[in-house]
Amino acid sequence: MVQNHAVIIHGKGDVRVEERPEPTPKEGQVQVKIERGGICGSDLSYYAKGAVGNFKVKHPMVLGHEVVGIVSATGGGVDSGLVGTRVAVDPSTPCMTCARCLEGRFNACLSPVFLGSASTDPHVDGGFSSLLVANSQNAVVFPEQLDVADIVFAEPLAVNVHAINRAGGVKSKRVLIVGAGPIGSILAAAVVRLGASEVAVTDLDPSRLERVKQMGVHVTAIAGKESPGTDFDIVFEASGSVPGIVSAMEATRKAGTLVMVGLPHGGPLNVPLGLTVTKEFDLMGSFRFNHDEFVQAVQLLGDGLDLSALHTDTFHAHDAPDAFVKATNPESMKVQLNFADS
Repeated sequence: MVQNHAVIIHGKGDVRVEERPEPTPKEGQVQVKIERGGICGSDLSYYAKGAVGNFKVKHPMVLGHEVVGIVSATGGGVDSGLVGTRVAVDPSTPCMTCARCLEGRFNACLSPVFLGSASTDPHVDGGFSSLLVANSQNAVVFPEQLDVADIVFAEPLAVNVHAINRAGGVKSKRVLIVGAGPIGSILAAAVVRLGASEVAVTDLDPSRLERVKQMGVHVTAIAGKESPGTDFDIVFEASGSVPGIVSAMEATRKAGTLVMVGLPHGGPLNVPLGLTVTKEFDLMGSFRFNHDEFVQAVQLLGDGLDLSALHTDTFHAHDAPDAFVKATNPESMKVQLNFADS
C-alpha cells in the first residue's frame, strides 16, 4: 500500500495534511504520482474565507488544481506505455452533453467537474495529494527538458491563453494589463511572447512592476499615480478592483476590446458603463479554459516561455499549512508544494 498524503481544507484557516486511501484508476483513467503543485488564488480563498464566492466548504475537501507528476499506473483501455511519463494534469472535465458543450463552449459547461472545487455537493477533491486519478485525456505529456517547477504554471497560463483567445489574439496590438498579481503577470509574459507591439502593465506595487519588466513588458505605471498611456487596442483587467476596472474602461480605445480576467470583489460595482456605449468597445468575461488551450499552454512553456520569476517559494507538502500562511503574504506570487517522497 502506497502512502497517499493529501492537503485538505476543513474550513476557514484550517488546512491539514492527512492520509487518504490509494486511488485506483478505472477504465480510461491513469494514476499520477504528483510531484509538484501550485497554490492558486481560489485555494487561498478557501483557506482565508472557507469559500470562493458562493462556493462554501461544507465538508473536508482536497485542495489544488495546478498539479504535475508521473503516470504511475493505468486503467483499462489506456496504453500501459504511459507509465513513467511526466504529465501536466488538466483539472477540468466538461460533461460534453449540455447546451454549452454542444456549442463548443466547454469552459462554460453547465455540469463541469473541476479539481478542488466546492461548487458541487459533494465537493470535487483536488490534486494536492501524493497520488491522483485522472482521465487519461486530461494527462498532457510535457517535454522532458522542462522542470516541474516550470510546468506547474500550465494551468494558470491556460487561463490566460483563453483570455487572449477571447480577445481575438494580441499579435501587433497595443495591450494594457491592469493588475500584476500572479494572473496578470503570467498574462503579461504570454502577451509579450505572442507578439504584441506594446505591452503596458499597471499595479499598486512597484516590486511587482519591476518583476514584469524582467519578463519583457515595455511600459509599467503605478496605478492611480502614473499613466501607462491611452487608447489601447486590447485591455485585460486582472485586478478585480473597482479602480482597476474603471481605469481599464478609460484606457480602452474606441471600438477596442476589454477582457475581464480578474474576478470582481466587494459586491455591486460602481463603474462607468456608459463608456461601453460611447466608445463602443467590446466588453467580455473570460472564465477558465478549454482543453486545447491547456495543451497550448504546455506547448508555450515547452517553447521557452519563462515564468520562473514568479515562483517565489517552495514548501514540502507536509508543511502545507505553513505554505498557505506564506502564500497569503502580498509579497508572494506563486507558492509551490513539493510532493516528492511525500
